[in-house]
Amino acid sequence: MGNNEPKNTSNELNNAKESNDRVKENILIPQNSTHFLCRLEPFKKIESYLSNISKSILKIEIDTRSGKIIGAGFLLKFYIGQELFYCLISNEHVIKDDIIKNNSIINIIYYDNESKKGNIKLKNKKRYIKSFIDIGLDITVIEILDEDNISKNYFLFPESEIMINKRLINNGIYILQYAKGKGLVKSRGKIKEINKYEITHLASTQKGSSGSPIFLENCINIIGIHKEGNKDKTENYGDFIYPVINIIENDINKKRNSGKYINGEYIWEDDKYYIGEFKNNLPNGKGIKYYSNRKILYEGNFINGKFEGNGKYIYDDSDYYIGQYKNGLPNGKGIDYYSNGMIKYEGDYINGKGEGYGKYIWENGDYYIGQWKNGLFNGKGTYYNSNEKINYEVDFINGTLEGNGKYTWGDGKFYIGEFKNNLPNGKGIKYYSNGKIRYEGDFINNKFEGNGKYIWENGEYYIGQYKNGLPIGEGILYYSNGAIKKKGNLMMNLPEIKN
Repeated sequence: MGNNEPKNTSNELNNAKESNDRVKENILIPQNSTHFLCRLEPFKKIESYLSNISKSILKIEIDTRSGKIIGAGFLLKFYIGQELFYCLISNEHVIKDDIIKNNSIINIIYYDNESKKGNIKLKNKKRYIKSFIDIGLDITVIEILDEDNISKNYFLFPESEIMINKRLINNGIYILQYAKGKGLVKSRGKIKEINKYEITHLASTQKGSSGSPIFLENCINIIGIHKEGNKDKTENYGDFIYPVINIIENDINKKRNSGKYINGEYIWEDDKYYIGEFKNNLPNGKGIKYYSNRKILYEGNFINGKFEGNGKYIYDDSDYYIGQYKNGLPNGKGIDYYSNGMIKYEGDYINGKGEGYGKYIWENGDYYIGQWKNGLFNGKGTYYNSNEKINYEVDFINGTLEGNGKYTWGDGKFYIGEFKNNLPNGKGIKYYSNGKIRYEGDFINNKFEGNGKYIWENGEYYIGQYKNGLPIGEGILYYSNGAIKKKGNLMMNLPEIKN
């Protein structure tokens, strides 16, 4: 990573977070992204998020000498240092090298409002543009600048690279695509195979879907981009986007780290500049680094052009960080603040990421206290809602609920048992809000599955096998005193069972 830009220490959360009281019986999970805390979404429901996502997926039209090219793309944002990088991502077979070289104009149409249009003029030499076809990825990335007049609220975050591995095979995914005349369509499927950076998946796609984002099921961050299907339409293909992000980070950091001393100021290639103490023509001692618009970016100590010691970093949205730095990154103790002065994160940092022990506070007053590693929840942690009630106490591995824990819904019902991949999986018990057992047995992805015992509030209970939250096959229904009431295949003759 770049040395003169500290790693992100939590800058932005989606402000459409649902309260846990409205979640009811659906377990909704925290999500982290590629960079520390740039997208924490506790208990966020996918369906309610679609209206925001629809603004992020674009129809692309490019006029060329040989005719009009039509495709799709989506808007992505991620942190490089503590600054957000905004871009449009599409397939290389939509935005080809010759289009880039010819400084073409890319016309974009917002699918949530097809009367709303815009364009991106590629002739601006300061714009980062790159095709990744040379490393086998059907991806082109175009930096979005302020002059493009695209709302920064429309951009999505990527999923953490740490979550991308062979374990994802057979995991559920969904693709958001626009079918002609049908609007936004969510197509579900599974990952069939992973070959280096390529995804083979079984989510159905329609004509014009190339360039659509791929999400993990139960997740609101993007993992990849859909590119094509095979000829017999039995499977489809996409590419992971995290290798692209890593290359962009390196490219941008090289630019940011290149600068020169001119007339008492140190000026970087991206037009940021420094005023303060110098030694050997490099920032050394006390000084201030400014954005190109003359707003303060960082104020504090420097050693050889890097942030070192104590300093204050101000994000472009006016949130800010105060704490310790080493080698250009937050290291040691630090505090991230919202622009209104409310604490966002307070805790330990290693190389710009939360590591050790820390507390994260959402703007609505909910907060998490626990262990962190590599910018993700790791180890023991507890999530509280704003009235100090515990929502969950559980183990985390790389930001994912794994191991044993307790989850409490807003209506007081709760679950104690095993978790895997952010959901109840394995042995566990669901309780009514009064503490009485509701179901005890096996779970798969938060559904009753396997052997279990369901107890109604009147004390009657059923013992048998379950699948997808419902009883199947032979079972026994008991009175509350333990006497047998019914035997056999009772699926259609039982009181309502709520998963």
